[in-house]
Amino acid sequence: MKQEKPRKRVKLPSIPSLRRKLDQLFSKWIRGRDAAPNGIGRCYTCNRYSHLEASHFIPRQHAATRWDERNVHGACAYCNRWQHGNLAEYYVRLVRQYGQATVDELMRLKRQPAHFTRSDLEALIERYSRAL
Repeated sequence: MKQEKPRKRVKLPSIPSLRRKLDQLFSKWIRGRDAAPNGIGRCYTCNRYSHLEASHFIPRQHAATRWDERNVHGACAYCNRWQHGNLAEYYVRLVRQYGQATVDELMRLKRQPAHFTRSDLEALIERYSRAL
């Protein structure tokens, strides 16, 4: 009688590691969208030219808007880090760009729970990987 070899288990990446990977890809995509190939672009809130970071209007802790392209824009390190997003000006720019209804929708989404499955995260990773 022939004995079968035990099958190797393929270890899937953890949900937190998928989130981290998606955060990195999404941030890179945002910076590519809002900056020149050298990484320099206009800050969304202060209009200065700088190396851009991906700045969230609604913080990343709110899963429903974490990877929403309307919620994240390129900003200089000063506005994003030291001014904590420069939210007053960020709000004004969002209303000007998308309209009050979209900003209201983002604020509503912020309060809704969102649960991303492994396949949701993998699909978003695939989307932003292809877009880079």
